[in-house]
Amino acid sequence: MCKTPTKFYIDLRRGTNTLLLNKLTLFTVCESLRSRSNIMPKQVHQRGGSLYCGLTLMGVVCLVVFRLLPGMSFGVYAMSDEQNIYHIRDGLHVPCTFFDTVNLTGYTPFPNGSYSYEGVLIPSHLVGQYNYIYRDLVERVDVDWHPRGCICRLKACLNICCPWGQVYNSDKAQCINDTTDTRIWPEPVMNVTFDNSSTQPVNIFKQFAVQSFRPCPKMFSLQPEINEFDEYLLFQNGSMLRLDDHLYINKSEFCLVVSYVNQTDLYYSLNPANCDGDGEQTTVKIINAYAMLFSVPFMMLTIAVYLLIPELRNQHGKSLVCYLIGLASGYTALCCILLMKNLDPEGVSCKVIGYTAYFCFMSAFFWLNVISFDLWHNFRGTRGINRFQEKKRFLFYSLYSWGAASMFLVFTWIAQEHTDWPSHLKPGIGAGEYCWLDMRNWSGMIYFFTPILAIIVANTVMFVMTSVKIHGVQREMARIIAREDSTKNLRTEKDKFGLFLRLFIIMGVTWSSEIISYFVGNDKKWSKIFYISDLCNAMQGFLIFMLFVMKKKVKHLITNRCSSVRDGSTQRQSQYSTKTTSSSVANLSLQEKPSVEKPLMISQSSSGDHQRTTSFR
Repeated sequence: MCKTPTKFYIDLRRGTNTLLLNKLTLFTVCESLRSRSNIMPKQVHQRGGSLYCGLTLMGVVCLVVFRLLPGMSFGVYAMSDEQNIYHIRDGLHVPCTFFDTVNLTGYTPFPNGSYSYEGVLIPSHLVGQYNYIYRDLVERVDVDWHPRGCICRLKACLNICCPWGQVYNSDKAQCINDTTDTRIWPEPVMNVTFDNSSTQPVNIFKQFAVQSFRPCPKMFSLQPEINEFDEYLLFQNGSMLRLDDHLYINKSEFCLVVSYVNQTDLYYSLNPANCDGDGEQTTVKIINAYAMLFSVPFMMLTIAVYLLIPELRNQHGKSLVCYLIGLASGYTALCCILLMKNLDPEGVSCKVIGYTAYFCFMSAFFWLNVISFDLWHNFRGTRGINRFQEKKRFLFYSLYSWGAASMFLVFTWIAQEHTDWPSHLKPGIGAGEYCWLDMRNWSGMIYFFTPILAIIVANTVMFVMTSVKIHGVQREMARIIAREDSTKNLRTEKDKFGLFLRLFIIMGVTWSSEIISYFVGNDKKWSKIFYISDLCNAMQGFLIFMLFVMKKKVKHLITNRCSSVRDGSTQRQSQYSTKTTSSSVANLSLQEKPSVEKPLMISQSSSGDHQRTTSFR
């Protein structure tokens, strides 16, 4: 007589390597002789993801078409928030970014290595040797080594488009001495708004450290004398507020220029000029912001599906939901930074949004690390866990992900607010120019891209180890007559691994390209190749939705869930109708009873007395 199937583990040893096949059930000889008709047929996997692939291909084609159209500016740098979306790297050997320096060529240094520039003493640790200059905010030009001093670290800086006494010649694209112009130059005096909200006329050469730099090839001058929409405020720190659209512009994005209204004018007027708002960088910023806004609703839909479908609320599903919550919140905060023009770069709201975005992105990456670890852990050969252990593990994962992100947040906040480190080593969040990390220097690498790179490397290692383990399990099971449920369980785990492997590829490739583009910058012609990965980065919510929700199995679960909800509603309505009908019949019966029932009458007779009737009510 055949016995109950015997369950045991197979330990295959090859040297020091042990392969433990879990949940592998072997039958006795009687069970192994069962009829082939009882064995379920092998599942045929349908080719899926056609809609996802088609839409992705369509997006790439549209990107290429837009890029090839003459005059069409297109591109995304997903992690930049500044009005000029530039990735500019200064060498590690220099004490500060180029835009905070002045040229010290021709100035005699003191014996201790310090310089005196226009009455400002620049100490030796703020002096560096540079072998490049920037003609504007993007174009970097290699030149001979020369000394530059970080004067903006000591005094608020202000840009003039050309050295005082020169004008910009559009034909030659350079500043020249125009000897034919007889107009009188104005006094270098401008109204400056101080921190106490008072406004006073000051001499810019006394109040500021004046730099000569033209941020963009195409600029337009504000002329409030003839146009009320050109009103502006110049602040004590060298930044400017354009009152028409409440846009804060930092000192590197505008310069002061002398201009005139009519050809007959005898005097120049001094006003700021800022980059043309219709240029490529503005287009890039808008496309980036709206691509992320388009992506966020798809993340929310994915979260809703994985929370409402019971079959998807497993360990991996809950981890995916937490990952998407962090990513969606980070994208939303970054969109606020990009689109809210009236954010004060030094205000509390700017800092709150900036630090919130940082925390959300970091937590998202730690949850991606959790997903990679959990997949690797499931294929290690450990025993299954019960529901209590699963809850305990998820609690541990939550403490790790949210806790690690909180630690990075606290470290970043302390580095920005409570240290005297050089500004190029500080995060730059809410420091007066940006609400996000200052991507012009190495702050982005220190506080953001380095931990992300470490997580990507760790995830890669775990995915490779998991792939090797799956291959080994498949090879051993091919030599063993396994039960159908064991094979099905392995196939389920393998499909789950493949799904999250695609997620890792989407995240790993796009964010790795972000790190590469961070080093490359966008001052090279071939750097525009990163536009494709930047667009994919901004569209991650849509890609994840197509990957995790639009697959055949999940759509089937959604259909079943909707059907069960409708059936439950119909059943409740039927029960309510039955209950109502029963109540109506009962009430009708109660109403009919008084007309047929008689009071209980008891006759009592006594000898010689007449009958008495007693009624019980």
